[in-house]
Amino acid sequence: MSRRPIGGLERDVLHALWRLDGPASPSAVIEEMNTDLAYTSIATVLGRLCDKGLASRQRQGRLYLYSPSTSEADLTARKIHSLLDATSDRAAALAGFADGLDPADAASLAALLNDN
Repeated sequence: MSRRPIGGLERDVLHALWRLDGPASPSAVIEEMNTDLAYTSIATVLGRLCDKGLASRQRQGRLYLYSPSTSEADLTARKIHSLLDATSDRAAALAGFADGLDPADAASLAALLNDN
């Protein structure tokens, strides 16, 4: 059974964890997000992120502190790989991706490919 993709609220919570740059409580995440969502809602989302391997938690006293388990760049790279794995024509997908790059991103990609 495959895991469900990350949803909008999960993405927003994960972005808040990246910005906090250290173990954070659900309350800190709520404050970082500047939202009026309930503590229990954010705690549930954080638990789901842990279940998906995108966050980890450690107990501190009576509460859990959460940290991202992956960087934004690594998660984006995994998504790109997943999309490529799902297509029957990888070359066409890569060509379409490359055609859509702005010149600066195309130059960065070319430099990365030339380094390998």
